[in-house]
Amino acid sequence: MLLSVEEMVVEIEISRGELERWISERWLLPVEQEGAYFFDEVDRARARLIAELRGELAVNDEAIPVVLRLLDQIYELRRTLGDLQGAIEQLPEATRQEIEALLRKASGP
Repeated sequence: MLLSVEEMVVEIEISRGELERWISERWLLPVEQEGAYFFDEVDRARARLIAELRGELAVNDEAIPVVLRLLDQIYELRRTLGDLQGAIEQLPEATRQEIEALLRKASGP
């Protein structure tokens, strides 16, 4: 379900100006339709994260893009690892065991 700017402001408990600034900073990338912004679940989660970083964790505005970029990289790595795991699961059992042994050896005792 997509949320309008007004709905997002209420849900995240921020001002419209603050939300518009997050959009202009490209911290949020809402869908634009007929001159209006709409937010999906990813935008909502990201907005909650930004609000928490700025509020509860007192992360300053200069650090927010760095934190968001690092988190994006972590999520992309997790997605890639999931894809890799899925591909490995499709291999024959002997090959999977060989990969597992190599990974154990590479990670040490």
